[in-house]
Amino acid sequence: MTMLDQISDHICTARLGLRPLRDGDADQLFALISNWEVVRWLAMPPWPYRPEHARAFIAARKLPHPDFITAAIALDDRLIGVIDAAVKPASAVQRQRGYALGYWLGQPHWGHGYMSEAARGFVGHVFATISDDVIYSGVLSGNAASLRIQEKLGFTRVGEAMAFSNPNGREMPNINTMLTRAQFKAAG
Repeated sequence: MTMLDQISDHICTARLGLRPLRDGDADQLFALISNWEVVRWLAMPPWPYRPEHARAFIAARKLPHPDFITAAIALDDRLIGVIDAAVKPASAVQRQRGYALGYWLGQPHWGHGYMSEAARGFVGHVFATISDDVIYSGVLSGNAASLRIQEKLGFTRVGEAMAFSNPNGREMPNINTMLTRAQFKAAG
C-alpha cells in the first residue's frame, strides 16, 4: 500500500473531513487558491494560478506515490483547502531529507480554527503512516497565523533561511520548523 492509498479513507475531525482530492474539486481549488492573499504565503504554486494548474495538481496527487500524502480539507464535503506532507531533500530550509508539511485554506474560511483542526488530524495520520520521527515545515516570514498553527501542534523553530517562492518570484525569508513524534504527542 502506498502512502497516497492510505488517505483513501476519510479522516474526520469535529467539523471537517480530510479526504482524497477528486477531479470535481478543480473548480473550487482554483477559486480558492487563485486569491493573492492565499497564494502569496506559499512557496510552490505558480502565479498567476490558472484552472489548468488546479487540474494538474489534482491529477498528480491522485497517482499512487510513496513521497506524498495529500488531503482535501472539506467542510460538508466541499473543498476549503489542501494539506499535504511531501518528501523533500535536505536543504537550507530543511535539515535532512524527510516529510515536509504544507497547507493552505481559502480566505473565506480563515478565522474559524479550521486549519488548526485539520492539521492536528492530518499530522496524527502522517505519524501513524510513516516511520520517520520528524516532520518538517516552515512559514514565509510575516505569516504569523500559519506559525501559530504550527506552534499549537508542537512544532519548534529551528532556524531561518531564504526560500524561493514561486508566487512572489523571488527568495524570501523563511522560518524553519520541525515536529517530533514526542512533541506532537506532548502538545496533545
